[in-house]
Amino acid sequence: MNRRKFLQQTGWLTAGTYLLPALIESCKKSDWDNTASFQGEVIIIGAGISGLYAAEMLMRQGVSVKILEATSYWGGRIRTFPEATDSFQNAHQRIVKGEFSVLSDLLRHQNIALTEKTGSELYYFTGSLNSETEANQNTFFQDMLQAVESLRAFDGTDISAQAYFEALDISTNVESIYNVLAGQVYGTSADRISAQGIARQYQHWSAGKSEYTIPSNLLLQAIEQALPGALSAIQYDTTISSIDYSSSKITMQDTSGASYMCDRLLCTVPLSILQNGSISFTPPLTGAKQNALSRVGIDMCYCALFKLQTALWPTDTQRIIGDDIVQSFEVSDDGWVYAEVSGTQAETLASIFGDPLSIIQSQFDQLYPGSINQITQGAVQQLPGNRSYDPVGVGDARKVLASSLGNKVFFAGEATHTGGHHGTMHGAMETALRVVTEITHGGTA
Repeated sequence: MNRRKFLQQTGWLTAGTYLLPALIESCKKSDWDNTASFQGEVIIIGAGISGLYAAEMLMRQGVSVKILEATSYWGGRIRTFPEATDSFQNAHQRIVKGEFSVLSDLLRHQNIALTEKTGSELYYFTGSLNSETEANQNTFFQDMLQAVESLRAFDGTDISAQAYFEALDISTNVESIYNVLAGQVYGTSADRISAQGIARQYQHWSAGKSEYTIPSNLLLQAIEQALPGALSAIQYDTTISSIDYSSSKITMQDTSGASYMCDRLLCTVPLSILQNGSISFTPPLTGAKQNALSRVGIDMCYCALFKLQTALWPTDTQRIIGDDIVQSFEVSDDGWVYAEVSGTQAETLASIFGDPLSIIQSQFDQLYPGSINQITQGAVQQLPGNRSYDPVGVGDARKVLASSLGNKVFFAGEATHTGGHHGTMHGAMETALRVVTEITHGGTA
């Protein structure tokens, strides 16, 4: 697929111009649009990947930009363990989905090697861990895999993935594995995500099917090198509490009482922040916008990373799926274990008295008795919102979320992606491309 066709399919090619900055190697400088009609001042709320990418593009067109970030660090949800040591950042592997994306282009331009995700999996059911070969000999396991595969083409009534599983009358022995493959991989659980939503995302996906891994520290290094202008524009420890867009100038106030003013505002805060009403709007958000906020799903999440003295699993194992509250463990040959718990399972974990990291490690110990005594270091992070997904009844909510308020307040971030790439880093970057066009050309592109 050539770049022009790819950009057309993903909506990046608009008004006859390539909306890709000069930092992307495969685009010529002349391809980058320098004819923007807007030259006012822009404030961006949030220094996650979408806010940073939008800022860099706007600044390259001569637009004055300031980024207001609530925390003391940039990167947002990219920094799963923001205070972790370098060894943790190196061990924590981030997944880059697709070979045809602005993120993979950026990484290649920064000479970052992407390692294709490979390895086998182990599955715990009927009382023991099973290799892929052993699991595939089980009829119920095969039925479960077929159910996961058929979700990609689902065109029935809008029901949850869990309801679809139950309608097929598949053994509950493999239900936890199904929950991982049809729920956890999307940042939720199978009882919350829509079967139609899974099919819609799969059918609209255009970034390529390959998956790659990259250590967190290298990902951060590449972003730091590629977006220097954006990083220099950040004001940290600034939590916006109100936005007034009733006048020609937009005014904001933070939790300390300081005020800010701009001509255009780009809001890239996590969906959970907008849902819980942490930011008030004047005029208030429309009923349609509020309704859309309630229809897109995003769950709390626990992320845990810990190190064993030796790997207890077979070489080249990439994931172990258990059957308790914590169901998915990604592992490496050098003894690192990463667990991500979201959806219903995360809420169950939160309800248990005790340290979440100890609980997660104890659940891994049930799969490998004695492993808890081999742990040398570990960390856990609770995220109020991990990544968005489509629950039953989502409808056109993402399109409504992506719409601006009077062509003055704009919204970006993975939750506003309408083309199937929500829940991904490159999807967040693609929404930045969309919004830059909206801001610089006076309206929705």
